[in-house]
Amino acid sequence: MPHDDDKGVFPLGLLDTGKDLRRANTLATILLKYGFGDVIRRLGLAAPLEQAGKLVRTSIDRDLLTMPPPQRLRCALEEMGPTFVKLGQILATRVDMFPREWIDEFERLQDNTPALPFEQLLPMVEQALGKPVTKVFRNIDPVPLGVASIGQVHRATTLRGEQVVLKIQKPDIRAKIDSDLRLLRHVARLAVDNSAELRRYRPVELVREFERSLSRELDFTIEARNADRIRKNLRKLEWVKVPRVYWSWTSPTLSVQELIEGIPARQLERLEAAGMDRPLIARRGAAIAWKMALEDGFFHADPHPGNFLIMPGNRIGMLDYGMVGKLSHSRREQMVQIMKSVVLQEPEGCAAVLASWSDGQPVKYEALVADVEDVISLYYGIPLEDLDVGALLNDITGLLRNHNLVLPPDIALLIKAIITLEGFGRLIHPGFDVMSEAEPLIRRMLRQRYSPTRLAKNLSLKALDAVDRLYAPPAPAGNPVSEGNGIDPRHLERLVRHIERSQYRQVQAMLVTGGIIAGAVMLGGRTPPTLWDISLFGLLVFLGSTTWGAWLMLVSRRYLREWE
Repeated sequence: MPHDDDKGVFPLGLLDTGKDLRRANTLATILLKYGFGDVIRRLGLAAPLEQAGKLVRTSIDRDLLTMPPPQRLRCALEEMGPTFVKLGQILATRVDMFPREWIDEFERLQDNTPALPFEQLLPMVEQALGKPVTKVFRNIDPVPLGVASIGQVHRATTLRGEQVVLKIQKPDIRAKIDSDLRLLRHVARLAVDNSAELRRYRPVELVREFERSLSRELDFTIEARNADRIRKNLRKLEWVKVPRVYWSWTSPTLSVQELIEGIPARQLERLEAAGMDRPLIARRGAAIAWKMALEDGFFHADPHPGNFLIMPGNRIGMLDYGMVGKLSHSRREQMVQIMKSVVLQEPEGCAAVLASWSDGQPVKYEALVADVEDVISLYYGIPLEDLDVGALLNDITGLLRNHNLVLPPDIALLIKAIITLEGFGRLIHPGFDVMSEAEPLIRRMLRQRYSPTRLAKNLSLKALDAVDRLYAPPAPAGNPVSEGNGIDPRHLERLVRHIERSQYRQVQAMLVTGGIIAGAVMLGGRTPPTLWDISLFGLLVFLGSTTWGAWLMLVSRRYLREWE
């Protein structure tokens, strides 16, 4: 099966260099060790490796085979090294592709990377600074605060006495990752060509998504910009702390940020001993996450306990902005639409959103609506504030898998963040409800969505869109879009005026209806002041609204005759 669109992306041969051959051999050996030899065969890798004489005959450890497949794969990825640990962490966000037990194992992936002596990192620091470290820092602690596959974090003091942390990229890490990415590109293409079962996971798209994510993570300035943006968005919340970035010393291979000190969120005994209010901390954590996702559309995509420090006064310090998600306004509305459809038991509304995520793939819409109805019926009668959003999202993603639909990456990140947040909140406070803080925001978004002002704005935008299409250059001859247009440009201004006045009448009609209803309610309730047991104010509102409505009907009829 040819892949013309991959020309220039994938190298021509699977094993182009001796280094790639040795690496492929190492990875194949690890897969065989953990009982995944069938994966090698299904990918079509066995034959080239056999021909190269490099496929190691590894005996399978029977003890390993007693572990469930998700656990074996997690152990294999950890043994394969940093690139594959990062790949597993990306797969942990694809709740639409993998069942819960696989996601749980992907989330447990850890970087088992030993710390490098600071002497090996010193040249990287000075190269990034463009000067000796003694010109910037009074001292740097050689013992790392943390070690990851891509970098190490060290505490330091500036010449002005400020406490900071340095995140230093490890030497030669980019070359190692590039080598693994070459192999992953090959493997993704082979999976598409040789396995219908693996093809449904869209391996080529997954690898491309992974490459984009990893390239952003290798540039520390991107993480620093993420931190700056989130700090700006959360500046009104006095009980959240986002570290300040020292931009004069930050570069793609070195990040210098303000040091935040506090109790790690997972150390519950220390929180209790310090007298922290754990229910309040859980609520504040949820408020931060929902504000970022639903209001700002830019959110921390990995809110696990290790990325939170609890500071005096029950303040929350947030760390690690390498993985963030972005949600457009339309995406946020889609999530609100799903919540609304569940609460109001409207399967068609939820199914319409899910079908829009099909990425052009055919969808059996009636079957999808029926399955959605089965899922949301489980939540019948549950108020929005009591909705178990984690269970709901798991049910919906399971439904997507059954219909071979794939979540957009931004929605997948959001769902992963919500599920992780729920786990974090319940660790801090067992009675935590992730929807408790989301409910007011969702209600406010629903009110804004159906407000008369929003309606008028949307109608205006649709009118402008129609005008833009009229002003657009004519389509090429033979283009079906240009045939049968039937609109005379000479009537353009008249059409625009008609649309604008129609919008104005619609808003007036809504106000008239509201006034008649309000007047009737006040008349029935005999709202004071009254005369002969009749509410004078209610009568005034009722008669005024009725007169306004009659006038509006007369004007509309005249206007319609003019238009005709």
